[in-house]
Amino acid sequence: MDVLAVGRRRLELCVDILLIVASFYATYFLNKGLGGGYASYHWQGPRFLAAEVLTVVSWSLAVLLAGEYPTRRHTRSWQDAWIVLRVNALGWLIFTSCLFLFGFTDLSRKFSILYFFVNFVVMAVFRTAVRVYLSIRRKSGADLRRHLIVGFDGPGRRYYESILKNPGLGLQALGYVDDRAWNTVLPRLGALADLPHILQSHYVDAVVVALPISHPQTHEVLRICEIQGVPVELALDALTSRMVNSRLVTATGVPRLVLTQIPHSDDALVWKRITDVVVSAVALIVLSPVLACIALAIKLDDGGPVFFSQYRSGQHGKPFRMYKFRSMRVDAEEIRAQLMHLNEMSGPVFKITHDPRVTRVGRILRKTSLDELPQLFNVLLGDMSLVGPRPPLPSEVNQYDPEHRRRLSVKPGITCLWQIGGRNEIDFGQWMQLDLQYIDNWTYWTDWRILFKTIPAVVKRRGAS
Repeated sequence: MDVLAVGRRRLELCVDILLIVASFYATYFLNKGLGGGYASYHWQGPRFLAAEVLTVVSWSLAVLLAGEYPTRRHTRSWQDAWIVLRVNALGWLIFTSCLFLFGFTDLSRKFSILYFFVNFVVMAVFRTAVRVYLSIRRKSGADLRRHLIVGFDGPGRRYYESILKNPGLGLQALGYVDDRAWNTVLPRLGALADLPHILQSHYVDAVVVALPISHPQTHEVLRICEIQGVPVELALDALTSRMVNSRLVTATGVPRLVLTQIPHSDDALVWKRITDVVVSAVALIVLSPVLACIALAIKLDDGGPVFFSQYRSGQHGKPFRMYKFRSMRVDAEEIRAQLMHLNEMSGPVFKITHDPRVTRVGRILRKTSLDELPQLFNVLLGDMSLVGPRPPLPSEVNQYDPEHRRRLSVKPGITCLWQIGGRNEIDFGQWMQLDLQYIDNWTYWTDWRILFKTIPAVVKRRGAS
């Protein structure tokens, strides 16, 4: 990290703290103008000063803990918004925790909520303004960074085309170095063997190495750049792209790069787990009267057990006991073999539209998907997630093709793309494709979109049986 980068980060940190203070005064006068008596502290009075100190300290601590100031050449505007949201969420959590721990009952939580939104807007607008200002300057030719591209085939050409399309990033391609001459307006400065001389005779801010990692000269190119102290950016090919979500571990004394096959970062998994715990716990509390009524209806219907449990394959094939409201006869598993000829699903999945084993109450539960509600306990325990591929039976997993086993790389869920896409109307092959599509394109917000789309899918009962 160079001195200028350190200085810029310190400056932006100081600006954020000033914005935190300014947002407090903006919130005070906004709330007062809206007639919010609960937070209209006497100007510079004891409650005003106490609220100001606690607010500024809480949010400043959040900035120190969760604030990030990456270079805007390498990030996008949505990443700024995510950082601001994360900082404000942590600041509000610290603020309310202090109110509880220290018994500050005379300071308003409602004021802190209003402050949360005001400060989020102020910090987000400031970051957007800085990004727009820098983009305008760089488009005019100021604050440019000169990059040398080593290897022009594939990733090298795509990198050059991308910086031409995004002049606001302030990146300039000085030329390319390759043993082969390519058809491009970008000048060829020499062969790979000429790299030491080229770096000595040209001013270069960074070298973009676009050679495959398996190329015989890649290591030598990196060594030359290291010797001359030139920063290196390694363009990813099919192999090195797997390192995007990797992590370095050294516990055994032998450094190893752990490659993951899914786009779930550690931070995203933490947020996913927090969401699972909070939503499932709240849902179980709110729906407890419904759960009790369903349990009573099942018991009155045939006098059998209320719940049905079955071992399913979880993440990486780990078995766990999944719970559902019992919707079939008590001997349903025993007579399943007699009904295999009626199976309507392709692949190793067993489904019958009018399954004779389903009870009267069970038919209603299945049509409304209410039989799945006990799986909220599985989510709370950590065996399942709210969103993820449905947990298969171990016997089904044994019949999977090798590529289908990748759906076991994540936690199974209550709902996923299959549930909102038609459920039993979709054959096994399409079902597997949807699950793999979910895994390969996963984001935290994807889960929320699926959850919201699940509601109308359940109401419409599409594909339910």
